[in-house]
Amino acid sequence: DLSSEDIDAIYKCDLLIIDDLGTEGSNSFTTSELFSLINDRLLNEKPVVISTNLTPNELVNHYSDRIISRVLGHYLSLKFLGSDIRLQKKFS
Repeated sequence: DLSSEDIDAIYKCDLLIIDDLGTEGSNSFTTSELFSLINDRLLNEKPVVISTNLTPNELVNHYSDRIISRVLGHYLSLKFLGSDIRLQKKFS
């Protein structure tokens, strides 16, 4: 569990990196907290980098309209293509 100090640090850090969005456990609490975090950082013009293996359509099916409108409407999407480095290491 996160302490209030940890949560405060997440909201106030200079750059927040959300890695592998869509793999977290999804329930009403995590969805609410994710929305609050993204919304707060947008309102305070604090940068966020989000990585995910989900397509925009998969994100729409996974998250609420409020989260999707902020993620897809306010962030630049970049698509990175290439081989999975974990699979390359495992099978080479």
